[in-house]
Amino acid sequence: MRRLAQEAGGLRSRTGMQAALLGCVFLGLFTEVLLSPYYPQFFRQVFGVEDYSYTGFYLFVCRLTVVLCSPVWGWLARKAGAKRLLFAGQAGTALTTALLASADSATEFLILTVCLLLFKSSYMLIYPILMELTDRGGQAGSAAKFHTVHHTAVLLAALTGAHMLQMERPLTLFYGAAAADVVQLLVCIGVLWGWRGGSRQAGEPESAGSKLSLIGLLRDRYIVTLGLLFFTLTVANQVIRPFFTPYVEEAFRLSTGIAGVLFLLPHACALMLLPFLRSICKPGRLHVAYTLGVATMAAGLMIQALSEGITGLIIGRMLYGMFLAITMAVLDVILFERERGTGAAMTFSVMVSFQTAGELLSPLLASFLSIQAGLNTPLLAAALLCLVNTLLFRWSAIHRSPKEAAKWNVYGSKT
Repeated sequence: MRRLAQEAGGLRSRTGMQAALLGCVFLGLFTEVLLSPYYPQFFRQVFGVEDYSYTGFYLFVCRLTVVLCSPVWGWLARKAGAKRLLFAGQAGTALTTALLASADSATEFLILTVCLLLFKSSYMLIYPILMELTDRGGQAGSAAKFHTVHHTAVLLAALTGAHMLQMERPLTLFYGAAAADVVQLLVCIGVLWGWRGGSRQAGEPESAGSKLSLIGLLRDRYIVTLGLLFFTLTVANQVIRPFFTPYVEEAFRLSTGIAGVLFLLPHACALMLLPFLRSICKPGRLHVAYTLGVATMAAGLMIQALSEGITGLIIGRMLYGMFLAITMAVLDVILFERERGTGAAMTFSVMVSFQTAGELLSPLLASFLSIQAGLNTPLLAAALLCLVNTLLFRWSAIHRSPKEAAKWNVYGSKT
């Protein structure tokens, strides 16, 4: 009876830690994507920058920072522990976010943002900790919770961002964001202070990420192929974001507010489908769910680019959003089924770098396509990238379950 009570107490403790970490994920994402749909309008209103290319440059510099920093945080997590590093990153994030409110120029805002991202890239440590608190086999449920929080944060942040543009001094909202960062620091300290992570269960095999160095991971064919899937899907999702609201305003003669609502529609549709993710992400269904999901995303993007009426645009946004949730969650399940314990943070940091590299390329690509060929061109490019992603997924053995998947050593040969 005592043992059962201890196990029940441990389960409640893990559940409480997961809930607290998901709350931190929400606050972190909320402040991160606050201006995401409105960067062109923000720079024009606050700093008088009219050139669309500055938005692309700003996002390029920001994402390059994350590409360079994420693997470093993952590597440090093996040396100093993810928990302590997360605390340090959150403290630095709170300070630099508050400093953003005092920026006097676009250049100063950019410099402070880079400083902010040096610390905020540590937030990628939350997801591996969350998955480590999940029993094996429960990754689909945890992924569904994470993506539910993600899309909810994006929805509410974009609504707040629209309000921010109407404020007399929009930058003062960053003081509130800094306060939110302090709250999540205190929450993480409260729930993780006595937790010791990174250990493997008895009899559990050591993952590839715990055996290999960072360079070794980049020589693992499985990891690189999975990273390329994250990369191409991220570019497809991100290339349409910087200029979607200007596209809707220009092509359909809609207000910025309505354009913001249409920007958010895929996230609302994603939330509708996430409760069914546990049943969708069963091992035997992963390849079907992913292939169908990416193909439907491509169709939705094509409809958005070519539609001449608002109805077609809405249908395309809905199709894109519902299956976006599935595809990203399937990749997460595949990753965390394979990686557990001490190697998960490093491996996930590599995936974050692949994703952020996609985010790095996408604003430059979006700026080039929008200026040279029109604001709807990024949607067409995204549809093509979805098809490339599907072919890569089908060509590789990634879609098999971990027990079935062929493993590769660091030189790329089967073992």
